[in-house]
Amino acid sequence: MLEGLRSPNIHTPSNLSEYSSIIQHYPTSSLWAGGTYIMSRRDFYPSSTTNDEIIYLGTIEELHRFQRNDRIAEFGAMVNLYEVVSTGRTILPKILIKTIQSFGGNIVTGRITLGGSLCTTDFRSSLPGTLSLFDASCEVRYMKKKRMHSKWFPLMTIYDKGGKLNLPERALVSRIRINLYERSYQKFFQEGSFFQDQENSVSIAISGNPDQDNFNDARIAITYPNLGFIASHDLDNIFSSARFPLDQSESQSIEDAIIEMGMATFPSISPLQKIRTRGIIKEIINDLNINALTAASLDEANTSL
Repeated sequence: MLEGLRSPNIHTPSNLSEYSSIIQHYPTSSLWAGGTYIMSRRDFYPSSTTNDEIIYLGTIEELHRFQRNDRIAEFGAMVNLYEVVSTGRTILPKILIKTIQSFGGNIVTGRITLGGSLCTTDFRSSLPGTLSLFDASCEVRYMKKKRMHSKWFPLMTIYDKGGKLNLPERALVSRIRINLYERSYQKFFQEGSFFQDQENSVSIAISGNPDQDNFNDARIAITYPNLGFIASHDLDNIFSSARFPLDQSESQSIEDAIIEMGMATFPSISPLQKIRTRGIIKEIINDLNINALTAASLDEANTSL
């Protein structure tokens, strides 16, 4: 055993009021949700440098709530991903369900919480990128002048430009709100294992409304688990400004532009991540080309009638 090793103190608040009191007295506490991220970190325990104070969020009843209406679904941060799928399968965007299923089977998704999948520090899951396509928002609770305040933020604002978590000190994401509108084209791609080979993996989520040669309301997010994710208007515009079908030269230009954008944001992208990114973009373009050609053929057939 390590010399001087002490067992941590575990705090189990039953509501957000108790959580507020504990975090004021122990401001450097580690927050424990499902534990899948913390316990996968090398040398987390036992460790002489492990934080002595841990706040377990699983006993906070408010963080387990789910509600919905015709426009939005709202999940507490402690709802696990298996519950998200089972309760929202018929209402949530299909691309979101597919993203969650990419995490693994029911045993895995039954431990990973929605809030935890958004708030890891040196690892970025594919979920924030997909949620950004649907303008998701989150409730953040934070300390200010010795009082707990809460405010809703667009999900994208809790990350910096490169998709790294950027929350106020002692902040807690308590609820996540997801818009339920659907776009006619939704695809999720992942190459490599986000958990076993982070340095070489990539995922891309894309949605939009193809209309003949246009790809309207295009939204795209690219995630590198060891680095962060990219989701911006500049990235969206690459697709929304294109006219499909694209020839080989035009396709190459889009692939190059996206790779350059990724390199500008993350200079340490691995060679395999670049190859995989290009391969997925090529597949997306081919898919949109087929959609455009099919639409054109149908128009010609209707005209001839």
